[in-house]
Amino acid sequence: MDIRNLLKNLSNREKILIYGAFLIIVLFLIYQIVFVPLLNSRRDFESERSLLESRFYELKSIAERYESDQETYNKLKKMLDSKKALSVLTYLENISEWTGIRDNIEYIKPRGIETKEGISKDMVEIKINARPVQNLTHFLYQIEKNRSGLIVSYLRLKPFFKEKGKADVIVGITDVTIE
Repeated sequence: MDIRNLLKNLSNREKILIYGAFLIIVLFLIYQIVFVPLLNSRRDFESERSLLESRFYELKSIAERYESDQETYNKLKKMLDSKKALSVLTYLENISEWTGIRDNIEYIKPRGIETKEGISKDMVEIKINARPVQNLTHFLYQIEKNRSGLIVSYLRLKPFFKEKGKADVIVGITDVTIE
């Protein structure tokens, strides 16, 4: 059987239907062979691109956090290094001179070091005679303000009876460091 003989026996309408069906099948095969893989690869590419973009922004935010944490770490490390370089007694002497009460200090005594669970507490006691209360509060404020880890742990005030508005004070200061 020959296809040409078979097509000769068909009417024009039947021939058009067969050619149309053949054309539709060829177009469908071209679509399945060429366009479907292209569309699938494009969809895969888009999902991969969005995943990579989200990872990129996540890494970018991590990098920004790292930079800010690095700056904070460097500041804290600098403070700790400067704190280790300057002893508590020297620091207190410098603050007392700066606030103008050095001449009224009777003594600055170390009271020992206590270490517990990686936290070291270096205790110092200062006795200051005959100073106005405003000067004493300024001195105490400067102690805690300018050096982290210094805490005024106790304060004993006794009025200075020879002059009004002045007091004798014993101050206990603790220097807390993490080892």
